[in-house]
Amino acid sequence: MLSDIIENGGRMKKNICIVLLFILMATSSFGYETLGGNDELIVETSVMINGSYLNSDTQHILVEDTVFVVGRYLVEAFGGTIEWIESTQTVKMTLEERIIEIVIGSTEAIVDGVQVQLYKAPFIKDGRTMIPLKFVSEHFGCEVSWIQSTYTVDIIKDGLEVPEELTYDRTYSDDDLYILSKIVTVESGDKSLEMAMAIANTVLNRVKDSRFPDSVQGVIYQVDVYKQFPPAHKSSFETLEPTQLSIIASKKALEGVNNIGNSLFFNNQPFKSKSDDLIRVIDGEYFYN
Repeated sequence: MLSDIIENGGRMKKNICIVLLFILMATSSFGYETLGGNDELIVETSVMINGSYLNSDTQHILVEDTVFVVGRYLVEAFGGTIEWIESTQTVKMTLEERIIEIVIGSTEAIVDGVQVQLYKAPFIKDGRTMIPLKFVSEHFGCEVSWIQSTYTVDIIKDGLEVPEELTYDRTYSDDDLYILSKIVTVESGDKSLEMAMAIANTVLNRVKDSRFPDSVQGVIYQVDVYKQFPPAHKSSFETLEPTQLSIIASKKALEGVNNIGNSLFFNNQPFKSKSDDLIRVIDGEYFYN
């Protein structure tokens, strides 16, 4: 879907903006990151180039309807070079005969000497230059598509072999994201992104804890005297499709955004025996370590 909307506009662009606007409206003022104080929800994304996940020291992010990545990692993965011109705040990228120049904070780019309009301006985040992925990738001869169900950008470039040091093995699978999003959908009721993220992180905290199964699926389907997540054992759970809010919450949690600390339990009523272990109450749900 995003392959048609990043930097291009149109009806599909409006659709994803409406989804993210709804999520922002349904979310409290903490627990998610916004850009520069603006009400633009940031969603951590995955980027694949010819089937390998692109590494980075700063997470790839979706801002409204444009995916941004650290310029150096993307350009070097293509086999190109990148230069920072401090005096003009310009990023100059070269691949074979093509030269792309973009300026921090500007929606005007130069491609081989010709001015081209960007949909969103590049910016600096945590000391890293964040460039619009689709614009740069396509001008360097790549095919770019968006996988909505996993918040992943899929880049294809014929004949390219990405250097191994610029790739990494992701710690979770698409199946992990899918089933985690499903349980978050039923347990959170889409009340808020904050609550959905807390539930997702509680599941992931259990995966890391030796007292629980060591996989997302194992935790969700665990039966230990009681069914730990009763909705997962209903027949309707098999055909349930997760909501966009739950997918985003689960993606953020799997990418390391934790808003609930070491929570291992949650309930819609307080546990009298665990009052000292209460971490927070979010939308009427009590979270405990």
